[in-house]
Amino acid sequence: MLKDVLKTRRDLLNLKQSDVAEFVGVTPQTYMKWENGKNEPKASNIKNLAEILKVSEMEICRGELFDVDAHEQVEFMKTVASMQRYIDSVTFTSILHKFILDKNEFLSELDLMMRKQHGINIKDMENVSDEVSFKAQEKAELSGESNWERLP
Repeated sequence: MLKDVLKTRRDLLNLKQSDVAEFVGVTPQTYMKWENGKNEPKASNIKNLAEILKVSEMEICRGELFDVDAHEQVEFMKTVASMQRYIDSVTFTSILHKFILDKNEFLSELDLMMRKQHGINIKDMENVSDEVSFKAQEKAELSGESNWERLP
């Protein structure tokens, strides 16, 4: 239930009800009513709630946390990586776009990895020749950049 998601995440993050209320822009009493199950937040509050509680907006709306343990996360990534080999990149990317909730954060993470692994940021990608792009991709595949043991 929504109230359980709110309380569980707030407790886990060691936040006070007043901290969450202030961030969301409501009174502590209003937030307390959400957490007690007496009222529910307005749609306009969901984004900020999700942000401060570090959950997806979907988890807030559904009232349940997507409890993914590390093993399940690795298995999911392995499955997606193997399927990606058989789906053209445009289709695969359109599926990603449909399900990624925070697209800006996703692009920031990709940019960070590009700089870390290849010394190139997303803005510079347009100027990279096909040969350099192919070599970077080949390097990532040969060096095992998708090393499953390093995942959380």
